[in-house]
Amino acid sequence: MDYLIKPFNELFNYIFPVKGILSVWGDFGVGKTTFSLQKAINYASGKKKIIYIYTKPNFPFEKINNIVQKSVRNTLDNMIFIKSLNFEDLYSLVFNLEFIVLESYKKPNTIIDLIIIDSITDLYRLELNRESKEKNFLLNYKLNQILANLFFLNKKYSINILVVNTQTNINQNGQLIEVQSGGKVMDYWIDNSLKILRTNKLNCRKFVFKKRINKKVIESLSTLTQDGFI
Repeated sequence: MDYLIKPFNELFNYIFPVKGILSVWGDFGVGKTTFSLQKAINYASGKKKIIYIYTKPNFPFEKINNIVQKSVRNTLDNMIFIKSLNFEDLYSLVFNLEFIVLESYKKPNTIIDLIIIDSITDLYRLELNRESKEKNFLLNYKLNQILANLFFLNKKYSINILVVNTQTNINQNGQLIEVQSGGKVMDYWIDNSLKILRTNKLNCRKFVFKKRINKKVIESLSTLTQDGFI
């Protein structure tokens, strides 16, 4: 693998535009939502249109407000926030995204540039059941369909797709390995991943960006503040 080290502001701009789906993942509380909101608001401040789908219980109003304060006025006018209540709701919502995209082409300066789903597997994992293989098979099928549709939107309409995902551990040859939640379904569809890791320094985060196609790995360090990563 080819390893490079970049300053965070360069990494932030290097990632997009991206071919395929970008997954931002890591342990609980490392700053995945903060990074995603920061990227969305950065896009919106440039008068680009964003759809931000949020699946967690508490909507991050305070985080949005803190980041927007450092951005330009009317940034939120360029963002569509959607709250998804359950996995079936998310499944239906993703399959209706193309209609929203097509509608955005009817008016000037309204074309969707970025779609973010935060998080892609939270609601999926809530419904997994060890006692029901049939239900789990159906859930995996729907997760596969969600990612396939997002991949289609990226390819056909050149819309950047960012999904937030959680970290899980699997036993591989007697060792615990950190992987993305969603298993082989995520492995199949995700060509670009950005892992956020804690470091020995408080509020300092390590970013590891990987492209599966060319095996390039880019690392960066950043400080997590109330106003986002700097």
